[in-house]
Amino acid sequence: MIPKDDLINYVGNVHARTYEAVERLADAHVHWRPAPGEFSVAELVTHIANARLMNIGAIQTGVAKYRGHAVKDGVTAAALRRLVLRTGKTTVAGLVDADLERIIPNLAGPAFPAWRRVLGGLIEHETHHRSQLCSYLSALQMEPPPLFGLHVEDLPR
Repeated sequence: MIPKDDLINYVGNVHARTYEAVERLADAHVHWRPAPGEFSVAELVTHIANARLMNIGAIQTGVAKYRGHAVKDGVTAAALRRLVLRTGKTTVAGLVDADLERIIPNLAGPAFPAWRRVLGGLIEHETHHRSQLCSYLSALQMEPPPLFGLHVEDLPR
């Protein structure tokens, strides 16, 4: 098992990389969607934020409650940035006090230790959707941040 402080720091770094993508958004982008039926930019960012809250709630209480991804008319890029910052702080603070060895219910399948929710829900899920957001940025003709600190062109050959 990874030491708890290392895991908390890693989650914080995942959140910081997501914020780096959200930080590039302008108000003109928030309602853009790549195709009918797909998340808009604002819905995607809201989904990331509310999934954080759902996962930390499941870790703390054993109950997963998803608040949805609907956005209010007039939502701004600044409001989305604040949402991502607030939910990141809430999540990391919740992990500090969480018993990560506690067995919690699974949404689909047998119960498991809470630390697995951190890996799957707070890291893997967020990385998936951050990658999606970076694809949106590319489609909007914006340079996305590197997903893990380097662009592929920066890798040693």
